[in-house]
Amino acid sequence: MTKLNDMNLKQTCILFLIGIMFSCNAPDRQPKLPHVYTMIGTATGVTDITSLKPGNMESFGQTVPAITAPFAMTQWTPQTTLGEHKCNAPFYFGQGILNGFRATHWTSGSCVKDYGSFTLMPISGDATHLPQVRRASLLIDSESLTPAYGAFHLPEYEVITEITATKRSGIFRLSWANPTNPSVVFDINNNEGKGFIGFDPETKEIIAENPVTRLYNGNGQTAGFSGYMVVKFDCEITGFTPYSDYQLFGDSLQLSDMPRMGAKVSLVPPANNIVHVKIGTSFTSIENARENLEAEIPGWDFYEIKSDLESTWENLLGTITVEGGTPEKTKEFYTAIYHSCLHPRLYSDVDGSYPGFGDDSSIYVAEGFDYYCDFSAWDTYRAQMPLLSLIAPKEYRDMMTSLIKKAEQGGWLPTFPMWNSYTSAMIGDHAGAILGDAIMKGFEIDKETAWKYMRQNAFEIPSDYDEYADGKGRRALRTYLEYGYIPLEDEVLEAFHTHEQVSRTLEYSYNDWVLSQVALKLGHESDFEELSFRSQNYKNVFDPDKGWVCGRYTDGTFTEEFEADMPMFYITEGTPKHYTWYVPHDPSGLMELMGGKESYLNQLQQFIGNKEYWHGNEPSHHIPYMFNFADRWDLTQKTVKNILDTEYQDNAGGLPGNDDAGQLSAWYVFSSMGFYPVAPGSNEYQLSSPVFSKVTIKLDKDYYKGKTFTLVADETAETGIYSTAKLNGKDSGITLKHENLIKGGNLSFHK
Repeated sequence: MTKLNDMNLKQTCILFLIGIMFSCNAPDRQPKLPHVYTMIGTATGVTDITSLKPGNMESFGQTVPAITAPFAMTQWTPQTTLGEHKCNAPFYFGQGILNGFRATHWTSGSCVKDYGSFTLMPISGDATHLPQVRRASLLIDSESLTPAYGAFHLPEYEVITEITATKRSGIFRLSWANPTNPSVVFDINNNEGKGFIGFDPETKEIIAENPVTRLYNGNGQTAGFSGYMVVKFDCEITGFTPYSDYQLFGDSLQLSDMPRMGAKVSLVPPANNIVHVKIGTSFTSIENARENLEAEIPGWDFYEIKSDLESTWENLLGTITVEGGTPEKTKEFYTAIYHSCLHPRLYSDVDGSYPGFGDDSSIYVAEGFDYYCDFSAWDTYRAQMPLLSLIAPKEYRDMMTSLIKKAEQGGWLPTFPMWNSYTSAMIGDHAGAILGDAIMKGFEIDKETAWKYMRQNAFEIPSDYDEYADGKGRRALRTYLEYGYIPLEDEVLEAFHTHEQVSRTLEYSYNDWVLSQVALKLGHESDFEELSFRSQNYKNVFDPDKGWVCGRYTDGTFTEEFEADMPMFYITEGTPKHYTWYVPHDPSGLMELMGGKESYLNQLQQFIGNKEYWHGNEPSHHIPYMFNFADRWDLTQKTVKNILDTEYQDNAGGLPGNDDAGQLSAWYVFSSMGFYPVAPGSNEYQLSSPVFSKVTIKLDKDYYKGKTFTLVADETAETGIYSTAKLNGKDSGITLKHENLIKGGNLSFHK
């Protein structure tokens, strides 16, 4: 069995690929798609810091080489793993084998699970339908692999599979060489043995359903909707054989609710042995999957669909143009934009239909907006969502409206909305932070309705325990309000992450600060005062004797169960040292707690210098920029550049941890441009410095007054460390205001 080869095929595969041309309708003379390497993040990270966290999935990027439209409902990827299991991405680089191509709803870079997915596999000869047996060697033409297109050679079956896609549909071009018994096998990837697959002899369609189940709160319970699929072929179908494991049902046209279901579809290709397969998907019905397919891929012109998707990606990637960087940095940069623009996921059909949120089983119609889910809010509020506000403002606004609709349908603003359901998967209340940032930036959304539900999360507790256990409301809010921190006696059992009281206190403090800013903007004075007071609660878990945050009891004493640089049960995915720096909204207050600027700076330098910083997980992402608040912009620049150089690479192991719906990638995009949103909701960015000589951000005229914002670095600064930044020719300090960015202008960096 050959290992997966990341190379330009020069042997058998090249014969099949003759005539396949990479076309790109780029909006300018320098197309961006060739700089996107979708394999980045598909293997375990190879950096030193990652190696400190061995033996768990945190060291994997957890991305897949998705062929997809931006923010698409369904993505398309080669598959090397089976089923829909927690923390198992559909694809891992280096497996060397393929058992199909998946229509996936995997959250890129995550440790959750796929849902509502289907797999297809072209085979020939006497090959079995069983995925663990039918697998083939996987050869990839890496020079043609982009977000818009992939070509995969399966030598055992002498077939080239080409894939391209739209928002809700995909189309395959299968090119066999002298096939015997050519077939396509379909799998329903449902771990509980639910769903169905069938064949309609009149329409010649394959239809299928894969019900979605929840994870975390309500684990295993139905999510109230399914993934649906409609498949059409442009050739004659001579057989439809459904199966469940080894058992075949040759006389059946439909199979339902059996383990490891699927079907083998036998084909008669035309004389050129090229078969096209197009697949429509939906989260509402078979009928809508068919309607989505007919609207998005009405014909069979594979290369027209490919060209359209290439243009879509070029337009999005082209919102930022970089000049002067190395080929490696340019590849990392545009791949990071690609990874940042996969989520949230489109849920609504072409007619606007989408499944109701949470327990609401109704079908709604999105009027005047597209409905999205899969926000991974604990991760993405930091940089990924702020990035989308700049480069994809229309989609971003619809995402904000989607959050509001979730709250209206479910009665509470979800804290971590995934698979269109409530979860309490992670800590904090960051959907509120995401909405708060959008309101502070002036996006035209229903602000008062948003505020109603943001405020409810901050001040109220569900009266029905079942609703609370189901994931509605903030965890441990009662004790947080009573003590000004979450004491260790409150074990926070109604959550996937139990305990973690200190981290929760710190994150609620930031959440309360964001809400205080929104309250002030909207004229809710009393709420502003209360939330501003609560935003200082981070001080209540700082132990002055230890010099770091620490767990605290109801009587006010701090626990002696403490090691500053080791994981503690009251800290989320990190150490007390990591979380002590989680005061993005009040660094000056933290500085005072730590004994002043000099002590603060010494501790921060030691933390970075001792390699205690963990870039592979989100709580650390703002920390390199904390040097700015001690007037050491040079150390921010040095630290950020070192992270960019050592934690990211342009190969499959090029991410230092889970990308988490694009957050690690968005950090790269911001930081390599030279600025970062340390505290979303503040409308300020802290400066580092660009790794490119020039960065040009194109601003959407429908949302922003400016046309472009340009960052220019003095190329004479050999070390890349600058002493002065000038906004439109005037000294700017080390902060960039959002209002100045969206007006358009020029920020220059000087030695």
